Amino acid sequence: MANNLPTILAFEAGTNPSESWRQWKEDFQDYLEALRYSEAPEKTKTALFRHLCGEELKKQLRAFDLKPNDGCEGVTLQQGLQEFDKYFLDYENEVFASLKFLEIKQEQGEKFTDYYSRLRNTVVECNYGE
Repeated sequence: MANNLPTILAFEAGTNPSESWRQWKEDFQDYLEALRYSEAPEKTKTALFRHLCGEELKKQLRAFDLKPNDGCEGVTLQQGLQEFDKYFLDYENEVFASLKFLEIKQEQGEKFTDYYSRLRNTVVECNYGE
């Protein structure tokens, strides 16, 4: 499966980890397909993921402490991708909402009660009230 296709960059969370993950995952899946690794054994695809994902995702992957599905030799690539999807969904709901909260300003001509309502709604999205 050798070729001249450059490898994808390692994952970097940036300011919006959820969106960064979505884009990196898409690039990774395109890379698998372009190199025909999508047809490779599960063990090979998982190893390629660990090789390309970067230190940030490797550390988190170890923290997931995944167990192999019944009948599988090891943890499948799909299991890992699903765990990261769930993990970064939390970032989308809380971390990104927190960043948006910090940027909220009262609009010119906006009633204070309307501004206060927007702030309270965002507090709920950020889970600040818990």
